[in-house]
Amino acid sequence: MLKRKRPKSLNLVRILFGVWLCSCTVFSQTMVLQLRNGDRLTGKLISETTNQVVIATTWAPSLTVPLVEIAKREVIPLGQIVVTNALTNVTITTSATATNITTNVVVNGLVAKPPEVKPKGPQHWHGDVQIGTDLGFSEKERQLYYGRFKFTYGREIVPHRFFKNTFDLNGTYGRTDGITSANQVTGSSKTDFDLTKRVFVYNLVGAGYDEIRKIDFQYEFGPGFGYHVLMLTNFVMNTEIGMNYQAQYFKGQKTLERYFYRLAEDSKWFINKKLSFDEKFEFFPQADLEQYRLRFESNLRYTFMENFIFTLTLLDTFDTQPANGVSPNDLQIRSSLGLKF
Repeated sequence: MLKRKRPKSLNLVRILFGVWLCSCTVFSQTMVLQLRNGDRLTGKLISETTNQVVIATTWAPSLTVPLVEIAKREVIPLGQIVVTNALTNVTITTSATATNITTNVVVNGLVAKPPEVKPKGPQHWHGDVQIGTDLGFSEKERQLYYGRFKFTYGREIVPHRFFKNTFDLNGTYGRTDGITSANQVTGSSKTDFDLTKRVFVYNLVGAGYDEIRKIDFQYEFGPGFGYHVLMLTNFVMNTEIGMNYQAQYFKGQKTLERYFYRLAEDSKWFINKKLSFDEKFEFFPQADLEQYRLRFESNLRYTFMENFIFTLTLLDTFDTQPANGVSPNDLQIRSSLGLKF
């Protein structure tokens, strides 16, 4: 069987094509020219002769550099991006791969690696400030002002066990037809510490006064246990049981000291990124169940402009032993603007 000889013209075409392909690869490469005066030029190679090199830079489409002025040249591999500022003699080289991006800064021939960026740690402090007002100018003039400052410090002591302290201070002042109709300030501090992933201990202390309810001063404290009933990504719920001691100093009346049990629950629902709802219910019965206190609070919060909050609050307290001439129930509905941080 006779073998067919390939025509010489076909081999010549293949050789010329290979030379052309190599030349395209060479002349499309990016290189950095280190000049004898210390300058650095970065660009793509256009042509080269025995006397000169022609490159294309970001600021000159065709720049001729004599070979005698070139002290050193460096070819930049594919996948790297090089930017050189001819005025400041600063070259930034960025290499990108599928898993990593590396950037080097060269100043006057010296490589200065950028500092490592450390990820931010968890934020332990959270808080918000709320201010609201209710004004009316008609047959009766009324001005009501209220504010609230709340912040929380929490951190993870061991995996899935947290320490948290919440400080809450709020006050209300108002006048109706020139007569004081609201003047009260209350504050509380609650500390939680997780014993297990579900069980925690707490201690609650509080103090304040209320001129309208004839309370010159009052304070309370009490420890207890709690249980994390639900810990979902958008919904949490806790229950608590403990003891409570309260002392109240009434205006012109005797001091009232009482011991209570404390049964409580609280929950928070993150409806979406901007809207959330939280509530808290506390029941303070005495051993005979004839005397007790109730406190319920719920807040509907809407976040706008990142850190600003509009809050609608319902607060109701009930005490079977109020001061003489004072209603046992106190219901308040508030709307306020706040700033969280």
